[in-house]
Amino acid sequence: MSWERRPREDEPRMVQRFLRDDRGRTWTGLVQSGRHEGGEDFAEVLFICNDQPTEAKRVATMDTPPGEADERWKMMGDDEIDDLFRRSEVA
Repeated sequence: MSWERRPREDEPRMVQRFLRDDRGRTWTGLVQSGRHEGGEDFAEVLFICNDQPTEAKRVATMDTPPGEADERWKMMGDDEIDDLFRRSEVA
């Protein structure tokens, strides 16, 4: 089996975005390459709770390839980020 490293320009930059959930907690979202099956095709967003460090991290899959994900992430509106957070699952 052979594999090839993804070119550096295809790796999303770790741009942080912030949101507040329905319970008033603040979260930081970071875009990254996908970890699971299909991760080479779709980026993921990792959400980390700022107020409750023991809160489980959450992850959501974007419908964007990793090489384009950081630009898409920066352009997303707050409502789109909230929607992505609501679709996230415990990491």
